[in-house]
Amino acid sequence: MLNITNDLRQLKQTIETKAQHPYLLKYIQKPLVDENKLILLWGLFNDLDVLNEERNQYIESTMLVQIALDTHEIVSNSFDGPETPQVLKNRQLQVLAGDYYSGLYYQGLASIGNIEMIRVLSSAIKKINDNKIILYQKCISDLPTLLNTLKAIESSLVYKMAEYYKRPDWMEISEDLLLLNRLQTEKTNYLLTGQSIVFDNMRNIIDEGKRNDVHSSEKEERVRIEIDRCLRDVSKAVELSSRNVTKKNEEILQRVSEILKQTKNQANSCVKEG
Repeated sequence: MLNITNDLRQLKQTIETKAQHPYLLKYIQKPLVDENKLILLWGLFNDLDVLNEERNQYIESTMLVQIALDTHEIVSNSFDGPETPQVLKNRQLQVLAGDYYSGLYYQGLASIGNIEMIRVLSSAIKKINDNKIILYQKCISDLPTLLNTLKAIESSLVYKMAEYYKRPDWMEISEDLLLLNRLQTEKTNYLLTGQSIVFDNMRNIIDEGKRNDVHSSEKEERVRIEIDRCLRDVSKAVELSSRNVTKKNEEILQRVSEILKQTKNQANSCVKEG
């Protein structure tokens, strides 16, 4: 029987080692491995008849794509203010780092000769970037579109892999679990900093067709109420989709339980504060 914890730890260490570049790390932050996506990919591939060596290469390549996407997004969302020579250098190195991580993913899949998997991940990358543009333009006019946009951004890498192997159970759990995690993260960021691209879009949706004389504090309360409703609805969706995950994937079920518990605790905390 596989030691799941050690297996995941080894995969994470391998990914981090591949993503390390001494020069880049002098100037930019160490890339982070998204553990939720790593666990979902591990669960998917351990439900499939795939050799361990190939499985590891697919998971590592997919996570390097995620790191590349995250690194490029930092360029878009940081370095506000005047562009000093140091800021410009950091921006250029951030772009270079993202390109470097993308190159590692191509190299990994090319080494095992799987051109089809490169096409699968390229399709996911396009879908993610297209939906990021939609999100950051803040022109979404309804809640279902906002949620579908977030689903695409968060789950497309895992979803496309599951779709390729014709596994609708993993397509469903990846969408629901990663959407819940994103909503939870956005709410936490908003409560801590007052900043959230999801809250910005939700505010625009709620303002659509509404009176302009509504006090700003009332608008913010409507946004928080709507986000909490989404969290409750998506939590229920996660509970349903997780039932389709096979029992041998205890790590997945444990992660689902942790995220649901965190969501519930956060909601109870907000109620008490309110």
